[in-house]
Parts: sequence; C-alpha cells; structure tokens
Amino acid sequence: MKRRSVLVCTAFSAALPVLAQALQPLALRLVRRTGWQELMGKNQCVIADMHVSTTAFPVSDPGTKLANALELAYRGNLAEISAIPPGDYTGFVRTDGGLGWRIELKGTAPRENVQVHIGNRTTNTLGCILLGTGNSSDAQCNIPGSAAAMDKLKVVYADASNKRPVVLRIQA
Repeated sequence: MKRRSVLVCTAFSAALPVLAQALQPLALRLVRRTGWQELMGKNQCVIADMHVSTTAFPVSDPGTKLANALELAYRGNLAEISAIPPGDYTGFVRTDGGLGWRIELKGTAPRENVQVHIGNRTTNTLGCILLGTGNSSDAQCNIPGSAAAMDKLKVVYADASNKRPVVLRIQA
C-alpha cells in the first residue's frame, strides 16, 4: 500500500512542472506611440505596438513585437469613446458572440468589457484594443490585417483550453 501511494505521489509531483508551465500567464506589453496629434490634443486614435514579454516587464526590453494596435484616443477613460489608461491589467479569453476569440481585460473599472479583439478601424471599437499586421498613423486611424494579427496572438497564447491567464501592461 505504501508503495502505491509513493508511486502516485511521484507521478503527481512529476506532473507539477508541466501543470505550472501550462498555467504561466501570457505577458503582453502595449507601447503607445506618441504622434503630433496626441501632443497637440487633436488625435482621433492611438497607434501602439503589442509585444510578447515576460511578467517581469523589464524596462530595457519591451519583448518580441507581435503586432500593431489601434485604440481610440484617450478621453478621460469615458466608456465607449476612450482608450483605457496606462497600467497593468489581467485578462482571460472569451469566445462567445460575434467577435470570436478575444481577450477581455479585468481591472478596467468603471468600464466593463474592454477587450483585445478583431477590427481595423475606430468604428470597430467602443474603447477596446484592435490588433493589426499593417501599419498606420494616428491621422489615418486604420490598421489592416486584424484577422492575421489575432491569429498570431492565438498562436503565442498556446492554450487550446483557453484557461491560460493573460497580463497586459499598457504604457505610453
């Protein structure tokens, strides 16, 4: 009997590193670009770079660039017309509804349902983050290649069960 329990414990302890590795959060860093429109308070949107990082978020290394991003301009964190403020947010995957696979952020109060999802123009968002493979400027407010960028995000997320936590750091 003791021998069996030792074998079970050994098998369980051998599986722990695999379980711990599978539950490591995906760390993303969104670095907003500052254009002349933002400096003058006239921007309609914000362009950023999304990087895959580590949860330590080293200052000297933003991580590996994953995609470009498009957000609404910052307007006091008002619902449906503003980007969310810089900071650290946790997130989880959602697959329901018409937007398909996406990441919903927590800790965005007083706002709700702030997500990283598919979309190419500011008309495709109510304060969320849109990813794209193409480049844009804060004068154009259009970012092509959203479906391809979301596919790249799914690949680095790498969890078919959609249970892996996400940590997003947004910085200006």
